[in-house]
Amino acid sequence: MTQPQQKNITHLGSLRRNQIYNRLNALHYQSAPLLVCLQHKTHDHCIYLKAHPEPVADENTKATWDQNETIPENLSAFAVAKIIIDSGRDNYEFTPVEFHLGAEELHFSIPEDAVKSGFRKQHRFPCADRNILLTLTQNAIVFKGRLLDYSASGILVDLNGEDDLSFAWLNKNLPAMLTVLPDNDPVYTGQVSLTPRGDGQYLLLPNLDPTPRYMSKQFRTHRQELVPSPDLRFTHPVTGKKYSLKICDLSSLGFSVDEETTRASLIPGLLIRNAKISFANNLVLPCIAQVVYFRHSKENPKSIHIGFAILRIDSKDHLRLINMVQQARDPRAYVSNQIDPADLFDFFFETGFLYPKKYVEIASKREEISKSYLTLYEKGVDVSRHFVYQSFGQILGHFSTLRVYRNTWLNQHHAALNDQRAGLRVVRAVSEYMNDSYQLNPKSTKYIIGYYQKTNRFPKKYFGGYVDGVNDPKQTSLDSFSYVKEARRFAESSTELSCDWTLETATASDIGEFYQYYKATFGGLLPDALDMVPDGFDDQTLAETFQVNGLIRQRELHVLRYQGLPKSLIDVQSSDFGLNLSEITNSISVFMIELNPEYFDSVCSAVANLALNHKKLSDPVMFFPNNYLSLCGRKADKEYILWALDIAQGVESYMTWMNRYCR
Repeated sequence: MTQPQQKNITHLGSLRRNQIYNRLNALHYQSAPLLVCLQHKTHDHCIYLKAHPEPVADENTKATWDQNETIPENLSAFAVAKIIIDSGRDNYEFTPVEFHLGAEELHFSIPEDAVKSGFRKQHRFPCADRNILLTLTQNAIVFKGRLLDYSASGILVDLNGEDDLSFAWLNKNLPAMLTVLPDNDPVYTGQVSLTPRGDGQYLLLPNLDPTPRYMSKQFRTHRQELVPSPDLRFTHPVTGKKYSLKICDLSSLGFSVDEETTRASLIPGLLIRNAKISFANNLVLPCIAQVVYFRHSKENPKSIHIGFAILRIDSKDHLRLINMVQQARDPRAYVSNQIDPADLFDFFFETGFLYPKKYVEIASKREEISKSYLTLYEKGVDVSRHFVYQSFGQILGHFSTLRVYRNTWLNQHHAALNDQRAGLRVVRAVSEYMNDSYQLNPKSTKYIIGYYQKTNRFPKKYFGGYVDGVNDPKQTSLDSFSYVKEARRFAESSTELSCDWTLETATASDIGEFYQYYKATFGGLLPDALDMVPDGFDDQTLAETFQVNGLIRQRELHVLRYQGLPKSLIDVQSSDFGLNLSEITNSISVFMIELNPEYFDSVCSAVANLALNHKKLSDPVMFFPNNYLSLCGRKADKEYILWALDIAQGVESYMTWMNRYCR
């Protein structure tokens, strides 16, 4: 039989006959098709059909037409121009020595060799058997269909015209939105352009422009190359194939990989729900990741550089990831590593963080403190993080953060030896962690706060200076408190409340009254950061989280009324002793709504009453605003500044400020 002339074959390599057998058997094992080019004997045009090969033992074999293909009725008008095989990395083609075309099967004989084909530069992954559903939307008209095959350069789909939809309504000159739904769970939504193939089939070309998951920022998380580099392992949500790709660089919020150009399958917007970051020491960090960019590699034209954003990861796994990135960047930086509390307190004494007066105040409860710190620093808990800079086992710098409200973390216990780098390094580490945590879990990480004394030069410069420089209370603010060392001072001189005064559990209305007073008078972030907002102020979720971690964290908000009108809120907090060494997490805080000195005796009575009932006579009392005590002719033991940062509004300016010092 005379064979049709083959055109445009690129002779770049070849397979011998035995190798062709092996490739055909591999396709059979994988239930993957080969591609048959049929050329019309008279008109010279070609059509391409998929067929599934049978096992091959000699040169005579057969293949069964794919059930999704439309076989021409006039098969006798066609000849087999070539058969194309996917050999894994390249395509090869040959013209059979003999062939017979049937309605169900193709019989053919295999020649001595096959040559590398220039038919298709991009490998296409067959998907018809996976029955992956999709929707294609253009100008509010939604077509349903299924995926036939897939690649980064083109997605072949079969649309159905149900519900009296007309394919004429699809304008190939306009973009459309494709949503891919394996198991009815969307894994991709993106803009595509259309090329009709007839009978409801369309080749969709995906938009490969970057699709950033997070808002573009001036400050970006640091990307680090690790040695040895970890692997990204996942099952592709569309093709079903298992992948293991080397991670080129890694940060606490994302990573990148390289993929072979001819087999690229990762497109911007694709969601990988079963991603695993796998390290050489058998550590595996499961996460949900999404492709955010796709670009040709400058170093290697045969590869595509793919960027991923991490969308969700377990908090403990995220800590491990941060620790690895930090360690690769600076081997002396540690995140929430196990520390012997005795070593930590030796460090606190050596740095002067625990100065004599402070230690005298807490010395009687050192066993309770030791128990708290054993939980925080050796067991590891979800409500606390610590950042340590150390060398040869010696702690050089320390900073910790504690989740004290639903949306707020308290930065505390910052200390360093005579090493400015160590002190600044832990400040930067905790700041970067909070920025990352907000991106991954904004519900529990909206605000950062910190208390410091006016006389403390470091926070005054780095936090107070930042607030002054920004001068925007919606981003960051400072508020001052008067601090009285023990509540028993008020109990000694208190009297019973008169009949015009009542002390009750606060309501949302009372919280709203203080909120409006504060915003009108001070305009900062205090009530938002301290969870003193009408919506959810009495939520007990955080208390339950502490309890699960073997710790105590409780609060009660009371209102002191005069003739039925709220005059102050009193916040009674109870925690394990030593969670905060200034005992702010164990304090009674008074928030005045009206600065009337005549109310002072009633306020004292209310504080004394609450201190007695909650066994808190030895705990501190804090007053806001800080000038209320002086208005009443009383003197505070200390003054504390509350610094607050709204992460969503202020993290860019804050990190820019920190970068001036913490490089």
